[in-house]
Amino acid sequence: MADSNLSQTTKSLKKQLMFWVLVPLVLLLVISAITSYYRALHYANLAYDRALFRMALAVSDQIDVVNSEVQINLPQVAKDLLNYDKDDVIYYRISAPDGRLVSGDSALSVPSKLPGAGQHDYYDDTLNEQSVRVVAFSLPIINADITGNILVQVAETRAKREILITEIVEEMIIPQLLILVLATTLIFVGIERGLMPLRRIQEAIHARSHQDLSELDTSDAPIEIQPLLSAMNSLMARVRNVVTMQQQFIADASHQLRTPIAGLQTQAELALREQNTSKIHEALTMILTSASRLSHLLVRLLSLASVDHSASDDSSFKPTDLKALTTEVTSQLVSLARQKQIDLGLEIQVQQANIMGDALMLREMLTNLIENAIAYTPNQGMVTVSLMQTTDEQIVLSVSDNGIGIPEHERERVFERFHRLNDNAGEGCGLGLAIVQQIVETHGGNINITDGMAGAAGGMGACFSVTFKTT
Repeated sequence: MADSNLSQTTKSLKKQLMFWVLVPLVLLLVISAITSYYRALHYANLAYDRALFRMALAVSDQIDVVNSEVQINLPQVAKDLLNYDKDDVIYYRISAPDGRLVSGDSALSVPSKLPGAGQHDYYDDTLNEQSVRVVAFSLPIINADITGNILVQVAETRAKREILITEIVEEMIIPQLLILVLATTLIFVGIERGLMPLRRIQEAIHARSHQDLSELDTSDAPIEIQPLLSAMNSLMARVRNVVTMQQQFIADASHQLRTPIAGLQTQAELALREQNTSKIHEALTMILTSASRLSHLLVRLLSLASVDHSASDDSSFKPTDLKALTTEVTSQLVSLARQKQIDLGLEIQVQQANIMGDALMLREMLTNLIENAIAYTPNQGMVTVSLMQTTDEQIVLSVSDNGIGIPEHERERVFERFHRLNDNAGEGCGLGLAIVQQIVETHGGNINITDGMAGAAGGMGACFSVTFKTT
């Protein structure tokens, strides 16, 4: 059912192109036909009206006034010629100045408005349930005992006019119809050829393996779809990066998990073979330590996977109070610092610190920075968390310690996944700072490492400074 609905709602680009090209052409053809009809009607009326008026003049030549009586002398031959027409029926009427019928068809009505002396008018009328065209001519009476105008009317049906109009319209429309058919064929062929690059791209995509995320060849593509292909290539590049990161993550995770799991198995086998209670207790202690490290590694791996998944989605970002978040996280880690007798301090030098971000990700970032500082700071050391405003649009969050420090040549590499300093004393898994950097970049900030506070053991300490844009 879903596939049928999809097929019904899917629109063909070829059909849309044909529709939007042919509909205007058909509309133009209709407009042309209507225009042609009225132009043909005008010229047909013009031609046959003149012929009709000449008939009225011919009849007028046969009218005379004798003893105050209007008389007409039409030979039978003239009457036959007047009445003969192979296509139309012709009527005439002659009326005296007083309106009295002199000759002709009484059914032919007199117009309500008579033309002036020597003038003529054309009009349409109905006679014997037929549509007729009539000319009314006012013949002035000269040199007679009576005065006024003799009204001469000649009417004919419209058969010849309709035939002429039809012939004119056909002569004009038929070539246009043929042109429309030819244009439709050419347009169809043109669209088919124009869409061939799309078909080649479609075939190239269908022929690809699911593992092939290389860029599409756009050299043969029309300019109009270049932006679409560029967007597709950009998307494929992002997918390729994500797949690469996932593959690297899986490879690194497999490598990192293999050692502690093998260690747990070995220690458990040793504990099973031991008979001495103290030896068994020692082995179980080692198992517990290894299990704790493995648990820590798994938590970090899950956090990294979560950050990678959310890195390209900022839809959950909203105004976040970094000042309140920093105070809360620092307070929660005081007990961890006390276990090593570390002085964990907080310095807030801003009135407010609002940024756009995800509170859970920012909490993870800050927790990792502080836990990392506590882990690599000797007992009775110092760790200071500070928040300060550098400009109107920037705020800096710093975590500084007086621990062993980080050599300058290692400060770029500490953000790599699973990278750990050779001489550090911590028990981390090398993922905390990678998570921190990913979160910072997701929030549009930047992080850098400088020397911290001088340590009692000769170390220079380390200071991680994160810069964010305020809202």
